Amino acid sequence: MNTSFLSRGEGVFLLCAVLCYLGATLGLWAQTFFRADEQSAQAERRHKKAGILGYVALAVGAVFHAFSLVGQGSALFTLVAGVAGLFGFIVAVSCLVFKRLGRGAASAFIAPVALCGALYSLADAPLHRAIRPDQVRVLETQWLAVHVTIIIIGYAALSFAFAFSLIYLMQESLLKRKQLKGLWQRLPTLADADETIFRATSFGLVMLSSGILTAVLWMKQHPNYAPMSDPKVLISLATWLVFASYIGVRQILGWRGRRTNLVVVYGFVLLAISFFGVPHLVGGK
Repeated sequence: MNTSFLSRGEGVFLLCAVLCYLGATLGLWAQTFFRADEQSAQAERRHKKAGILGYVALAVGAVFHAFSLVGQGSALFTLVAGVAGLFGFIVAVSCLVFKRLGRGAASAFIAPVALCGALYSLADAPLHRAIRPDQVRVLETQWLAVHVTIIIIGYAALSFAFAFSLIYLMQESLLKRKQLKGLWQRLPTLADADETIFRATSFGLVMLSSGILTAVLWMKQHPNYAPMSDPKVLISLATWLVFASYIGVRQILGWRGRRTNLVVVYGFVLLAISFFGVPHLVGGK
């Protein structure tokens, strides 16, 4: 295990990234939520300035975060803190990319996810908590790197599905109360949000399936390891089933709207428990 994780300048860079992500979250929240029903030119300028500052802070945070990731070596894949930090970085970069592609409506919901990943990495780093000591022995570093990268990309996609699910539920509520005005009118339409949720969930589920498959196939070569007795594996499978049920009821039963998008929200909550909570219950130093 890498016993020098964040013992050099990486910790300072990660702390700077956390502070920038916090500033980005506050700025994007201000742009999206603060008096969003105002329609004056002054309010428009205020919200635009908050959004610009939020994205600048997010970009600067991603740069600091990248410097923090450099030099961590295998800790990025063998330590929970390293994986969480890499997840936060990928989410932050994805948020910036989606903004450039004109899909920045979810930024206020995505930036906090990047913040949580980076903050968790910073807080858990002193513990040097391994993903699972037996898994680290079973999955050699190169295989573990592939497995973790695939899983994290899937988690990032599901984060966007979660964000657009919240947007969908929020907009639906505002429409029912006839309060969709001002900046709220810039939210994606219900149809656009629903389609984005489906595409992000589909991609995330494919990546999650690929990540689970790479782990299972490799671990089959090691009969001493029993994946079905591993709580991390079990809750990952439960998470997979939740998102798979969303795809199933949408494609087979033709369900749309609030009910199916709530499934995505519940699935992401389970994913967060799996990612952040389970290592503290079953992992150790």
